[in-house]
Amino acid sequence: MRKAEVYVETSVWGAAAEAEPAYFRRAAAKLIGMAAEYEFFISPVVLEEIEKAPADVRSAIGLLISNAAPLVLEPADEVERLADEYVGRDVIPAKFRNDALHVAHATFYAKDFLVSYNFKHIVGVKRRNLIRAANVVLGYATPEIVSPEELVEE
Repeated sequence: MRKAEVYVETSVWGAAAEAEPAYFRRAAAKLIGMAAEYEFFISPVVLEEIEKAPADVRSAIGLLISNAAPLVLEPADEVERLADEYVGRDVIPAKFRNDALHVAHATFYAKDFLVSYNFKHIVGVKRRNLIRAANVVLGYATPEIVSPEELVEE
């Protein structure tokens, strides 16, 4: 049986590595510990964002990534174009283009899930609906956009 493919956005790695809030940390850490059940993916954007974190957080995230062994998706012109479409269609604000890139990676590479704690620009109901509508027009299937709690609840 094929494992579900999960794009793990930066906020989840950060939540699993930091002590607070404890509720987010527990759910994120539990998800990351489920590598036997899911195939995890990240993008170069995740790695770039992690590099900007404080040294102690960066180190803790590095250990998590090392243990979970997510595959790194390749940069692609189509990913950039898709992110530009999200920004141009006011799906995600231009100021938060990296968030558009996360969605574009998960969409272009046809991942089953995009997991994030970014409720403002990725996971919120309004945003998910905007992403889904844009992807219909652009001819892409939309990954299921969820928080870690939704994947570890069972």
